Amino acid sequence: PAVAATTTAHSLFPPQPGPVALVDAYGADIGMVYILGLVVAIPTVVVTGWILPKFLGNLDYPVPKLLRAEEPVPVEERPSFGISLFVPLVPAILMISATVLNIWLTEGSMAYVIVNFFGSSVVSVSVAMIAAFYFYAIRPKRGLNWAMENFEGAVKSIAMVVLIIGAGGALKQVIIDTGIGDYIGSLMSASSLSPYLMAWLITVLIRLATGQGVVSAITAAGIISGALMDPSGVLIGVNPALLVLATAAGSNTLTHVNDASFWLFKGYFDLSVKDTLKTWGLLQLCNSLVGLGVVMLLSVFI
Repeated sequence: PAVAATTTAHSLFPPQPGPVALVDAYGADIGMVYILGLVVAIPTVVVTGWILPKFLGNLDYPVPKLLRAEEPVPVEERPSFGISLFVPLVPAILMISATVLNIWLTEGSMAYVIVNFFGSSVVSVSVAMIAAFYFYAIRPKRGLNWAMENFEGAVKSIAMVVLIIGAGGALKQVIIDTGIGDYIGSLMSASSLSPYLMAWLITVLIRLATGQGVVSAITAAGIISGALMDPSGVLIGVNPALLVLATAAGSNTLTHVNDASFWLFKGYFDLSVKDTLKTWGLLQLCNSLVGLGVVMLLSVFI
């Protein structure tokens, strides 16, 4: 259940790299992506984290080494449940609040500028980081040296993700500049398939070929935006937020041995390749299909 929730949030919600890139590519409202993403995420996590395991048979595996802490942090030194929940939700709170407040604010006013400044993905994550420094290091009196050591470790862990995002952006630009996106767009215009389903299918095919969710999402965005955007850069006939979620759902499917996260999951939980396919692989497939189904249902009403 925890992995189902984590992978769903990672694929659907800003400020994760894939969704942020999709929001930028489609010109979607980041707050609406969050609001509609919650509608997509809840049934997805219920199905993949709660219902699916009931059909997987025996899941009684030994406790993985990752969870066998040799020196657990004493209970009195751990942050409270409320703080642990609040800090990572700071970006979501700021982004959703900005979207809701924009209903009453006049575009161009000082209040509008301030609200949307704090509601942007970069600033909201920065606020969350400052909150983490305060609640996890300064208030418990661990000191800034402790915080910076952990911050350094976190930066190291995302270095490869940054490189992968750059590679995906470069591949997307190649598709745009060579006219491949326009060509596929012309094929799409002759098809009766829903744009949301087409976005999902293209992303799935790229994910199968590359094994990278972020690369497949960014590359598919270049193709889809070339097909559905008018010369002024506005999407025609689709809801940008739903298109973000459909593409994100496609980037989260059919993971197998060419996917780094496949081996990460296998290593963390001490599983065989067969059992990793049965658990992680099937979880990702169901996650993507349920996400697409909810997006298609929402497209009927939005």
